[in-house]
Amino acid sequence: MILAALPGLGPVNIRKLDHAIEGGVHQLLEMEADKQANWCSPSVVSQLGDFRKFFDPGKVTNELAKLGADFITFEEEGYPESLKPFSDRPIGLYRNRAGVEMAIRSIAIVGTRKPSSYGRRVAREFARDLALSGYCVVSGLAEGIDTEAHESTLSAGGLTCAVLGGGLSHCYPNSNRSLMEKIQASGGVWTEFPIWRRADRRSFPQRNRIVAGLSEAVLVVESGNTGGSLITARMASEQGKNVYVIPGRIDAPESVGCHELIREGAQLVTSVEEILQDLNHLPGILKAASAPVFSTPKPGIREAASKLEGKPRKIWEYLSQECQANIDKISNGTGLRAAEVTSLLMEMELDGFLNRKLDGNYEIA
Repeated sequence: MILAALPGLGPVNIRKLDHAIEGGVHQLLEMEADKQANWCSPSVVSQLGDFRKFFDPGKVTNELAKLGADFITFEEEGYPESLKPFSDRPIGLYRNRAGVEMAIRSIAIVGTRKPSSYGRRVAREFARDLALSGYCVVSGLAEGIDTEAHESTLSAGGLTCAVLGGGLSHCYPNSNRSLMEKIQASGGVWTEFPIWRRADRRSFPQRNRIVAGLSEAVLVVESGNTGGSLITARMASEQGKNVYVIPGRIDAPESVGCHELIREGAQLVTSVEEILQDLNHLPGILKAASAPVFSTPKPGIREAASKLEGKPRKIWEYLSQECQANIDKISNGTGLRAAEVTSLLMEMELDGFLNRKLDGNYEIA
């Protein structure tokens, strides 16, 4: 907790030092300044010498108890599994309430702090329907789209969690304090920042990587040409997550970022059902209604497909199990190169084995 609170040490550097220093990185706290200088910059050595300025163990313990919160390291049970694959994952997370764990399936909803009435309505509708479909809605407690997503999820009786850009003792914006208290009783409030750290321009991008990392996918409702939602979406893409975007008016400034993401390859969506289909998470009546469309081949196709061999056979079997998938997913699922998959899919479509949907996914014919 102490080392993670020092501004000169980030999670990546702490892990590198942990592997390099015999006995672990915590040995830094026991070293003399001249030995610390062998591992750290002068500014970090200075911070180590006066670490209570940044982290006072006694005060932190008392404040955590007062808040009903705790701190969990990446080595402990309950640390979010979805964050573990990433090298820049937080060393630990403060969470309020104590003991709360992340839901198995989560989707982030992010967007501008100054949405249009259309954006507010869409954010609320998508949040409600995703929550009713069993997803925990993750967002950053900011004004605008974040607030709409949190509130709509709570109104629907679903789970929502917030990731802060500062410490647990500071709510930003302060107008969302009552909302933050409701979220604590739902999916919890999470942050990697020390309790009394105030949010700033530097901390928000750090927060956004956690929002992306916790989530199975990210939905962007409205965004200008700059801002945190674009950062979150691009971080999610780098992490291999699906990014979905709500289209907007071409003359609206709050749609510029969304359209830019679509040009970069994010998936345009106009309904929650499209997201659920893409994530293979159609609940209840939706799943029952949709399954025959994707999994039952046309008469004669299955018999013809039984004669497929080699790589086309691999693709057929994969799509028979997955119902529908895009080129990248088929490539990953079959172990075939994407360029090779593209060529084979074209041949199989021409031969009548597959159909290509408007969203770019393929399904058996």
